[in-house]
Amino acid sequence: MIDIIVKSISERLDEFIRGKLSVSESKVVVSNLVDISKSVNIEIENKLAVFLLNIEEDKTAKNLKFQKNQTDPPRVTVNIYIMFAAYFNSSGYLDSLRYISLVIEFFQANNVFTPLNTPSEIDNMIHVEIYNVSIEEINKLWANIGTNYVPSVAYKIKQVVFDSNLLSGITSRIG
Repeated sequence: MIDIIVKSISERLDEFIRGKLSVSESKVVVSNLVDISKSVNIEIENKLAVFLLNIEEDKTAKNLKFQKNQTDPPRVTVNIYIMFAAYFNSSGYLDSLRYISLVIEFFQANNVFTPLNTPSEIDNMIHVEIYNVSIEEINKLWANIGTNYVPSVAYKIKQVVFDSNLLSGITSRIG
């Protein structure tokens, strides 16, 4: 389900950016910044890379009275943190800032995703908000990634619900 959500939102963002910049080439890639050997992933050069930062359980949503059937396993609600990083060569630094600005503009106008506005397997309403990463956290993050800092912005996708009954229906439609 996380892959479907990240892919769907990234596709909508890509359409937005291509429209704003009047280009036909895809500019948003769901990918790691570096490969296993810590080399920069060549498919992200001069593009916007989208990757998972973290997943956390949303404990505020963990309440059995909201269960449809008390005998079903409890639903799991998580928040997903994703990073949008503009990886451009040194002569394209201003382009990278432009792409980050477009990400912020996109989510300012599109902070709620539903089955009606995002054609995919998204079955419930998903809220997105900017996630503030401190300077100390960002330094640790880029050191762990194994590359130098590039202009980036993080977002929190709130209350993604994992329900075994719902997931079995999604899996049957995919498989």
